Amino acid sequence: MFSIQDNDGVQTRNWNVLVFMIAVIILFTVLLIRLYSLQYTHYDENLQRSENNRLRRMELVAERGFIYDRNGEILVRNRPSYQIALQSMHLPRKKDARDTIFNRLLNIVDKDGVRLFDSLSLDTAFQRTKWIKNRPIRILEDASPEQVSIIEEHSSELPGVVTLIESRREYPYGTLASHVLGYTSEISEEQLKLPAFAEYSQGDRVGQKGLEQGYDTEFRGTNGMKLVEVNASGREVGQVKGVESRAPVPGLHLVSTIDLKLQKAAEAAIPDSVKGALVAIDPRNGEILAMVSSPRLDPNIFSLKKRERNRGWAQVALDSMRPLTNRAISGLYTPASVFKLATAGAGLESGILSESKYYPKPCTGGYQYGARYQKCWGVHGNLNVVHALRLSCDVFFYQAGLEIDMMRINEFARRFGYGEVPLGVDIPGEKGGWLPDSISFNQRNKRLGWRWARGLILNLSIGQGQLVTPLQQATFIGSLATNKGVYRPHFMKELRDRQGNVVRRYEPEVIRPGTMKPSTHRVLLAAMDSVVNHPGGTGKRGALPGIRVGAKTGSGEWKKGEKTHAWYAAVAPLYDPEIAVAVILEAAGGGGAKAAPIARKVMMAYFGLEEEEANKQ
Repeated sequence: MFSIQDNDGVQTRNWNVLVFMIAVIILFTVLLIRLYSLQYTHYDENLQRSENNRLRRMELVAERGFIYDRNGEILVRNRPSYQIALQSMHLPRKKDARDTIFNRLLNIVDKDGVRLFDSLSLDTAFQRTKWIKNRPIRILEDASPEQVSIIEEHSSELPGVVTLIESRREYPYGTLASHVLGYTSEISEEQLKLPAFAEYSQGDRVGQKGLEQGYDTEFRGTNGMKLVEVNASGREVGQVKGVESRAPVPGLHLVSTIDLKLQKAAEAAIPDSVKGALVAIDPRNGEILAMVSSPRLDPNIFSLKKRERNRGWAQVALDSMRPLTNRAISGLYTPASVFKLATAGAGLESGILSESKYYPKPCTGGYQYGARYQKCWGVHGNLNVVHALRLSCDVFFYQAGLEIDMMRINEFARRFGYGEVPLGVDIPGEKGGWLPDSISFNQRNKRLGWRWARGLILNLSIGQGQLVTPLQQATFIGSLATNKGVYRPHFMKELRDRQGNVVRRYEPEVIRPGTMKPSTHRVLLAAMDSVVNHPGGTGKRGALPGIRVGAKTGSGEWKKGEKTHAWYAAVAPLYDPEIAVAVILEAAGGGGAKAAPIARKVMMAYFGLEEEEANKQ
């Protein structure tokens, strides 16, 4: 007979079996549901994930367009650059496996026993892979062929470590025209937030400064795409057949207005040890033939490895000479005696001055105005306007300025390129100048408590008090000589595609009236001629053999007790101008002595006279 205890044991076992069976049924039901979900409900999604583990969509970066000089000489091109990078989606997920890859990378050395990677930057890159999944993270920039081969040798041990090839900018002439050309660098976080960079992604290289920035959109082109098959390590094993790829469209080439020969002559004429600028422009259409800002920098530093790039950047950024500043378009200086041409032009246009007019007060070395005695740099006696410009006599223009008044003088100056409104050159960073009058002077100096007084006209009439850029100075002297309007200064001559077809051609644009009466024009040309070609002219060191040059010199005061800024602005041939040149050397002294010989060297190169002169010697 079974006892009650035996019966209870059987019931317990049956109950346990039932619970076990129910649990098994539930487990299998869950598995079946999950299997159904994977096979049917989420089939497309899981298939896509599977394909993504095997296939990779690769963006094909378009090659950036080149920059040429006006004669087809390359100024900027591209070079291939190898990058070692981490591909997040192909790195192991487990920490131990990732640490193993980290340590293997850290222990890789070159033939000299030097480590390829440092622990800090490598650790930072591995940390970034946790939130950056869709693009490679560089761990070694601009790798050498030897370094690439070392990584490839260890490829089986380094899943998720890939070698990429991208192009970097190369500036074959180093510092030449560096402020004009600009440079490229990886887009910053701040730039990515701006609407202008909505189509850019982190890691893209973007133009910074100069033509690289001004024409970045044209240089970029359009990226392409291809689908490739990868192995477990994330390395490409072949392109997927039957899937159409999209080839990248290269960026446009820019044919600039720069003349390489002339640019070289200008660079050689201004030593890198001085602060200054030079602009050579064709006044007939606004084409900039050469532009120098000294001291210069080498834009190739921005295409180097990170450590070298940071070292180079720190060096130029902390340099007290400010080599990053393009003085030619953003340097603001008093125009000095070059501005006397504007004072004279305003007087001639208004009829207040004439070629035969002499002021009652001759130049005896200074001019008394009320309680103030205003000096002249010399003693010149009685002069007319042509002689006053030739000798750059201050006393004549003190009297002329008071009679003409600043409203007329400023109007004439703006008409030929001076003023607060920038000329609109096609590289970023240009500044406008300043032509003071009673209203603008009071507004500008309100905090200092200074008020406009008529006596200020004495300084302003000789160009001590206004602000101009070297670009404005070259544009002014050029348009004054042509008398046919002020053309917008520009660097872009043509944009061409890879086949050499012209996509866009710059059309010269008149932006200021730049005209005066024929009688005024004749007198100013005679004065500019006299400055260079008369034995007593202040600009005689700028004369050329066989070519008539017209010019005006200037010595800009800027700091008491310091040497003046040396100005020289010239055109040639004077009566049929092809080139206008403005030179400024900071704290160098007299313009006729210091700046004129530099402009002469540039003009000699332009007209091919340096070879003739060398042959004679």
